[in-house]
Amino acid sequence: MELRQLRYFVAVAETGSFTRAAAREGVTQPTLSEQVINLEKALGKRLFDRLGRAVVLTDPGHDLLGRAQSILAAVGEAERAVRDTAEGGRLRVGAIPTVAPYLLPAAVTRFAARFPHVQLHLVEDRTERLLADLLAGNLDLGVMALPVRDDRLHVEKLFAESLVMALPAGHRLTKKAEVRLADVVDEPFILLDDVHCFGDQVLSFCRRGGLEPRVVCRGEQIATLLAMVAAGRGVSVVPQMAAGDETPGRVYRPLGKPTPTRTLCAVWHKQRYRPPSVRAFADVLRAPAG
Repeated sequence: MELRQLRYFVAVAETGSFTRAAAREGVTQPTLSEQVINLEKALGKRLFDRLGRAVVLTDPGHDLLGRAQSILAAVGEAERAVRDTAEGGRLRVGAIPTVAPYLLPAAVTRFAARFPHVQLHLVEDRTERLLADLLAGNLDLGVMALPVRDDRLHVEKLFAESLVMALPAGHRLTKKAEVRLADVVDEPFILLDDVHCFGDQVLSFCRRGGLEPRVVCRGEQIATLLAMVAAGRGVSVVPQMAAGDETPGRVYRPLGKPTPTRTLCAVWHKQRYRPPSVRAFADVLRAPAG
């Protein structure tokens, strides 16, 4: 049994086609088919039922697939570990959109000063996609908000952050030192789209306080929400880190007690190869103002 044979077998299983598998692996179809046949001969088992153009895993094929994927992943991670040692390494970091533009620039600057030879690759995406990439080995570290519930992942708290109310400049509530939910019962709300966990978090906070927000607009990015607030289209609740932008047209006020917060965390796979730089990057995230 050869690694090349396992790689070709996995490609066929994942694409459902010898033709697509050959294209993915960059070899001719006869070459790929020959190696899969040789693997079947070595194992003494048929791994695929070839039904015309359709390719279906047999029971032995199903049994082999998970193990083959694990073997190939382990080999890839071993190769990367050696390459990291020789070249200084690469770190793949993913963060949710309500964190990435506010927390990462300063963190990356501090990290790069300490580890100038580590190549950083940054990904901005929603929580569920970041978790899938962490599990698949496509990311080394994820930055997101709690809760994260998966026993395969290590979850490390970074810090808690308050949420604040964003108001149009000149709004009647800007005269108050803090804003309570009772103050905004009749206000139009501008919130993140419900595909973002932060949008759900804001709605949950409001509903726990007895307020069903009158949502008049939803957006994909906090920057869009804040621009709409500045245009006088409504009020919004945003993370404290997003309130550092003092663009004219909007004002931020703390929310009354109990002050809503979110807790940010660093997440990585417990069993996959972890570059030494993962711990260092988590440390610079933990002290965002330092």
